[in-house]
Amino acid sequence: MKDLTGTRLGNYDIVERLGGGGMAVVYRAVQQPLGREVALKALSSELFQDEGFVKRFETEAKTLAKLDHPNILPIYDFEVIDGNAFLTMPLIRGGTLRDVLNRGAMDALSAWRYLREIGDGLQHAHDAGIVHRDLKPTNVLIHADGRAMLADFGLARGAGQPTHLTTIGLAIGTPGYMAPEQVMGHDVDKRADIYAMGVLCFEMLTGRLPYVGSNRMEVAYATVNTPIPSAVKINPNLPDELDVLLAKVLAKDPAARPQSVKELLAQMARLPQRRTSTAGASSSAGAPAAAAASGSGGVAVLPKPAVSSNGPDTTSMKAVQPAAAPPPAFHGSPPPSPSSAAGSTIRTLEMMGVRPARARGRFILNSYFANYVHVARDVAGDRWPEVAYASGLVQYIEQDPPHDDQLSSPVESLSRLNEAFETIYGPESEDMIRAWGRRTTERWLAEGRHGMGSARGFLPGRQRRLSGVVKNFTEAMDNVRGEHTHAWLQVDEHQFWLVNFSNMFALGRIKTVKSCHVWMATIETILRWAGLANDWYVEEVECGSVTGTFDCAFAIRASETN
Repeated sequence: MKDLTGTRLGNYDIVERLGGGGMAVVYRAVQQPLGREVALKALSSELFQDEGFVKRFETEAKTLAKLDHPNILPIYDFEVIDGNAFLTMPLIRGGTLRDVLNRGAMDALSAWRYLREIGDGLQHAHDAGIVHRDLKPTNVLIHADGRAMLADFGLARGAGQPTHLTTIGLAIGTPGYMAPEQVMGHDVDKRADIYAMGVLCFEMLTGRLPYVGSNRMEVAYATVNTPIPSAVKINPNLPDELDVLLAKVLAKDPAARPQSVKELLAQMARLPQRRTSTAGASSSAGAPAAAAASGSGGVAVLPKPAVSSNGPDTTSMKAVQPAAAPPPAFHGSPPPSPSSAAGSTIRTLEMMGVRPARARGRFILNSYFANYVHVARDVAGDRWPEVAYASGLVQYIEQDPPHDDQLSSPVESLSRLNEAFETIYGPESEDMIRAWGRRTTERWLAEGRHGMGSARGFLPGRQRRLSGVVKNFTEAMDNVRGEHTHAWLQVDEHQFWLVNFSNMFALGRIKTVKSCHVWMATIETILRWAGLANDWYVEEVECGSVTGTFDCAFAIRASETN
């Protein structure tokens, strides 16, 4: 294929070739007169002579133009100029999921975060009637803020689109990630994407594909004919329940799989933390307690974080050995309750210098509460009246609370609203609550009323930058409460701790289940806002609803140790 580097197409100066395959090549280009760097994807000159391929390329552009979601790569433009058909998109510099997977099995916390983000984007595409049909690690880009973004909808098609536009002379999809019905050339629907989600899950947690072979045909044959392998046999730290779920997701019969991505994510969220039969397995949630009980003269030594996988690209189908270190617990499952107050994470952190606090006030800022009500209405949609009635907020079914800076909104209102989501949405509630927390925080940051300043104003350097973010965030949240109820502590260059005393989303609850999904989403969103999501990840270590203290502890750990 002719190299377009150094040429100009329309308003685009093509700077360098980034990569490509038999169908198209991707370049880094600069859009003039804006001076904006973009990714320019050009159809090969040979395929340009085939009207069917040009039509398919145009269809990809129209497909992407219909989708507007933070986990889907958007499209800027589509043009045909001087015998070249090309589309332009944002230039994403964070690499792909293949880069992350190259070192083998990922820790479960990171794997679940990526799967949730991929699933959110995929569900949005499915809701628009679009099936991706080529979901694989190289088609998942990693944004600079840590976000997973679906890309390359070149094989996608809508429900009513003619199949022949995507099958002329091509093997549709990538062996290893293709569903059995896709391998056999049958028509496929969204359940083929759900199968590919299962493959990604298997690969993230074991370091290899479910079916491997020396060539494409062997992999394709195994996909159709070989029984579903056990992920637990490859990585014995995984829970047996994961095999049960993967047996459904990777079923040969599409009817036996979860029938929507939302259903799949809800089932993944209910997986246990780890393999319960593994002797001596320890949860990261109990690490500070173990340190406190070790008899080290009252000096708690907190653990170094698990290492997240990042590495160079490879598209080989060969098996990769699983990581030696056991993965941390699955996010979404409740941690074990501390056996005593003296053995709790909060108590250990107080011994290390965290200043304890107990809320005395009963109110929070009106503007903060109004923001949560406004976004809850958007997230719940048609079900908002149910949520409002369940939380005792019927007066806000059609209007927001006052949006001023008076300290007069009852603090318990947020915990009631949090509990209402659990009641109304049941198994789907965690995803709904996380979306609620993420979108509320994004709106809070966009309004600029948080008092944290600009993310660009923080000192460079990942540790100094994060310390500034955590410090400013805790002060901003103290301002929301009108008193000191938040604290933070840096243990070393790999770990920070954040404590939420009298957590607004836990206060007054009687359920002994995790209530901090809003706060997990909030902290993750703050990290993204500050450009730190690739360097640090968040783990809830102690939930005040589980312990009955209403105090919650979160670890912010380095995603890679040096």
